[in-house]
Amino acid sequence: MTRTLPLLLTLWASVSALNANAQTFLIQEDFENGLPPDWSQQTLATDGGWLSGTSNELESQWWPIAPHGQIVATNDDGCDCDKSEDYLITPELDMSGVEGAILAFSSYFDGGEYGGLLEEAFIEYSLDQGETWSVLHDMVGTEDGAWDFEVINLDAVIGETSVHLAFRYNDQGGWLFGWGIDDVAVLEPGGLDLALTGLDLAPLVEAPTTEDLTGNVINLGADSVFSYTIAWAIGSESGETTVDGVALGLADQHTFSLAGVLPFEASGNYAVSAEIISVNGTADDIASNNQQTADVTAILYATFPDGKELREYYYYHPSTAPDNCPLVFVFHGYTGDAEGMIQFTGFNTLADEYGFAVCYPEGSEDSGGDQFWNVGYAFHQNETVDDLGFTSSLRQHLIETYGLDGDRVFGTGFSNGADFCYMLACESSSEFRAVAPIAGILMSDIQSECSPEYMVPILEVHGTQDNVSLYEGDLENVDGWGAYPSTPDAMAFFVDLFGISLLDSGNFPDVAPWDESTVDYQKWGLEGACPQVWLYTVQGGGHSWPGAWENQDIDASLEAWQFFVQSCSEPMSVGELNPSGDRTVVRVTDVLGRETEPKPGVLIILQYSDGSVEKRISGQ
Repeated sequence: MTRTLPLLLTLWASVSALNANAQTFLIQEDFENGLPPDWSQQTLATDGGWLSGTSNELESQWWPIAPHGQIVATNDDGCDCDKSEDYLITPELDMSGVEGAILAFSSYFDGGEYGGLLEEAFIEYSLDQGETWSVLHDMVGTEDGAWDFEVINLDAVIGETSVHLAFRYNDQGGWLFGWGIDDVAVLEPGGLDLALTGLDLAPLVEAPTTEDLTGNVINLGADSVFSYTIAWAIGSESGETTVDGVALGLADQHTFSLAGVLPFEASGNYAVSAEIISVNGTADDIASNNQQTADVTAILYATFPDGKELREYYYYHPSTAPDNCPLVFVFHGYTGDAEGMIQFTGFNTLADEYGFAVCYPEGSEDSGGDQFWNVGYAFHQNETVDDLGFTSSLRQHLIETYGLDGDRVFGTGFSNGADFCYMLACESSSEFRAVAPIAGILMSDIQSECSPEYMVPILEVHGTQDNVSLYEGDLENVDGWGAYPSTPDAMAFFVDLFGISLLDSGNFPDVAPWDESTVDYQKWGLEGACPQVWLYTVQGGGHSWPGAWENQDIDASLEAWQFFVQSCSEPMSVGELNPSGDRTVVRVTDVLGRETEPKPGVLIILQYSDGSVEKRISGQ
């Protein structure tokens, strides 16, 4: 996927309100009532070929479809069947009395490649009731995650009495992706009609900056276009520019670029609007397709001193966030980066909805040039970077600079970033109110030294088939990261440390059976008390962030925020649950949380009846 997110014209925004005297429809279909009975199809596929439904109903794990209302689509990823001849065929058209016509429709086609095969899509036509077909147009895929607006000249079939048009998808006999279409029209153009079909803007920009306004226009009218004027607005800034020197005939397109007109001064959401206000120095006959808007998110890119180094981070503060709002840190995985976390976690969108700030810090580079968080991996024994100190200082800087609530600072992360969340829970318990590691592990060295002042609530989301952060643990360091217990044993360690018990367990609804995984949960706590340890186990899930890829039954980002927001406003000290009275030893464990008999010279953990915990070398 590219960073470009065009906001493309759907047909009914373009042409449904057109003046009947200017343009005549031969076909007009939005598929809101499914596939019409006068449309037909040919297919070799076992799933029925072209199907109607919403994007959510027709997409699959490796081929997500952007929302577009009710659509029709053929999904090869979903069935892995023979879609080499998937024809969706229009009703018969009599073009004998037509002087000129175009086919206009919305298209969702990647043109993707897999296994050495490249999927194809064509517009074809038949003059003999579908006995033979000829290619009219070869579709070009756009892997931008957005719908495109297509206009195709039908000169090849003008004057024919019996014409069928077809949308043909070809998977080359392999396991590829698919094609979605919507809002199909065949029309005879008339008059002066220039349509603004899209604004080509990055959905995320780094503030402060000024950006170009780039967009596309298509001539849907019979008259040629030689100039047009674009008016634009963003916040309190606005302007207009005339584009000269063009010569656009029927179905011709043009891309304009207005240099440096869009200011993004701080982080937040910006609405960008553009409108064609004149064509050839006069009013456009059809005004309904002259406007487009785009939402752009600006995020602050900055550096922060960490010793002699400058560390990078991204900071997002929604324009609508209240004063003294919470702050969520989002930590990337090993070899990953902050920008990747911004793109796939969706935390900016959640911040907009729920009113909190987000910080995406960058790790430092290890000796191999990979970004990491220093949690003590076996191959990082010579790394000395103090990520706890860096995070603490950055946290305080953001709180003071932006007026954030220092009592509501939370941490989440993926893989190595999730491992770091456990370190925060153990060693920065006075600064982070709760953490939500996703696909994380509790390193044995961190566990053995874990002595938090406060009980930090923990939500772990982990797949049973994770082949990186092994759900079953790796106490013998077979994989080279270092020793760490299984995910259930890591949860048991904190459950015992906090002195809490199982309160609830169950399963999330399997709303996406195609992802071949389900999610169950266990929630430990104490009625009326703050400490919580929750485990969401993704049965059959891999090393992933649910909601972004693989499992779609839950959205890990939303689950993390909902866990944070329900956390207690006041932290509880370890041992605070039963602070009075004589205490007795209730359990003796080793550093991995396993019950053990004390042996001289071995580090053991004593858990007392009042909830307190003490580390001791046995025999002392």
